[in-house]
Amino acid sequence: MFNKLYWFFSYLGLMVLAASFVMGFRYEAGAPVGNILFNLGLYAIYIAVHIVMTLPAFKRAVFGHVEGTPAERRIYVTISILTWVGVYAFHQPVPGFAVNAPQWVQFIGLCDFLLSVVAFFEFATFESLGSLLGMPGSELSHSVGAETPLMTEGPYASVRHPMYRAAFFYAFSSLLIHPNTGQLLFAVMVSASFLGFIPFEERQLIKARGEEYRDYMRRTPYRVFHDLW
Repeated sequence: MFNKLYWFFSYLGLMVLAASFVMGFRYEAGAPVGNILFNLGLYAIYIAVHIVMTLPAFKRAVFGHVEGTPAERRIYVTISILTWVGVYAFHQPVPGFAVNAPQWVQFIGLCDFLLSVVAFFEFATFESLGSLLGMPGSELSHSVGAETPLMTEGPYASVRHPMYRAAFFYAFSSLLIHPNTGQLLFAVMVSASFLGFIPFEERQLIKARGEEYRDYMRRTPYRVFHDLW
């Protein structure tokens, strides 16, 4: 019973971030400026929880080891989903500008957005997603430790963090669907947190995998944007 509930919850939860950008973030021309600070603080709490949960010291204190396990991944996934739902439920309308985009512009934005979501899950089959989510009975994937294979093929042969690149593009393509300051604020915050997490994550990868990851960095010098960064 637990396995079925977690299967439904986690696979549905994979879509909560993308669904938020399609639905749109709150905007009101006359909203208090303080709402921007409230949303920044709310998002900062969300990010802080995630950073703490990835720290080796936290893993050692809570789980007794720093290696990733499916059980640990399930806890992380569950908290990630619930905290993001909380951010989306409680964020406040943002003042500023809004553009009345014609339907054809929104249509192009939605097509770009969907293409970016496909790119985000480019590696995905239900089996591989089960590994990402820590599904009971699956082998863990996408951890910094040597307990999982290092992904270097497909999109990972072009840049080291293709999923983060896709998240950047779907966040900003959603501005064609909802061209207002509420959408812009969350596009900037989400993109900045993905890109800003890269140096932190790569330090963990180097520490855990050593020369294996350094060799991958030499073969694949770009983090997110090919020929740029």
